[in-house]
Amino acid sequence: MEMSRLLTGIYKLCNWITHFAYLNLLWIIFTLLGGVILGIIPSTVAMFAIARKTAMGEADISVSGTFWRTYRAEFFRANSLALIITVIGFFWYFDLYFFRQFEGAFYTILNYLMILIGMVYFMLLLYIFPVFVHYDLKIYQYLTHALKIGFLRPTTIGFMFIGSLSTYYFFIYLPGLIPIFGISFFVYFNMWVAYKSFENFEVVQSKEKKFICVE
Repeated sequence: MEMSRLLTGIYKLCNWITHFAYLNLLWIIFTLLGGVILGIIPSTVAMFAIARKTAMGEADISVSGTFWRTYRAEFFRANSLALIITVIGFFWYFDLYFFRQFEGAFYTILNYLMILIGMVYFMLLLYIFPVFVHYDLKIYQYLTHALKIGFLRPTTIGFMFIGSLSTYYFFIYLPGLIPIFGISFFVYFNMWVAYKSFENFEVVQSKEKKFICVE
């Protein structure tokens, strides 16, 4: 019995390793297919879409089929969202660098303000892809919805940050694993945590709606 459980556990572990490696390979291939710059975000979105299905408990997922369909369907929307996020990040970095060139209380306050905005921007980056694959919204609504959930679930942000940092240092010490598991492992962890946050958020939202209807 113990041997059977051990073999079952090893089999499941091998399946997950193969799954992560295959997803990472697809991500690399489709990123290159889009010329890297235009391919990296749709590939990441496609991987998040598969991770979402796994988090929801769906079995027998057609990995390659789902990846290609999502990549093709969300190619332009994903790149549009990425452009907006990149522009926001550019202006944030420019302002942070600009204010640090001056001295005085006023510029010190602005500098701390930009650091605070940078933390909010980091929160947006952690949530934006899970929100993008989980909800059907307009482009600008993904930004506001990701921030809304992030502010309402601060403990989840902390968990995401610790998990992301741990993953980063893990692959820094074992860089040879990055081409095999680097992206897929992070995406699955991030999506799983975000999905649990979505479930709690949607329960609260449904209760609020019921309360409003009663009133």
